[in-house]
Amino acid sequence: MDLIVGIERLAAIAFIIVGLSHIAAPRAWARYFIDLRERGEVAGLHNALLHLPLGLLIVAFHPVWTWPGMFVTVVGWLLTIKSTLHFLWPRLTQRTTAHVSEDKLGTWRVAGIVSLLVGLFIGWIALRP
Repeated sequence: MDLIVGIERLAAIAFIIVGLSHIAAPRAWARYFIDLRERGEVAGLHNALLHLPLGLLIVAFHPVWTWPGMFVTVVGWLLTIKSTLHFLWPRLTQRTTAHVSEDKLGTWRVAGIVSLLVGLFIGWIALRP
C-alpha cells in the first residue's frame, strides 16, 4: 500500500471514530472540555497535544497539492496550525471552550456529524481508483 493512501486511511478512520463518539457521547465530550478548561494554561497544552500527532503525520507524509487529495493535506496543516497556536498561547483553549456546557449537547452532535462527513470524504479519497 502506498504511504499516502495509508495516511488517508488513518485520517479517515480517526475522523470517523471521533465523529461517532461526539454523536454517541456528547455529554462526555462536554465534561472533558469543561474539566480541561478548569486546568488553566495546562489546558492549552493538552488541547494542542490532541491535534498535533495526526496533523504532523499528514504534513510530513502527505504532500499532495492536487484535488481531491489536497483536502487531506490542508486538514493536516490546519491541525498543525491549531496545535501550534495552543502551544504558543495556552490560554487560547480557555477562551475557545468558554461556551462549553452540558446544556448544549446538540452542538457536540453537529460537530460529530461534521467530523464524520470529513472522515467519509477522506475515506472516499483513500479508496478511489
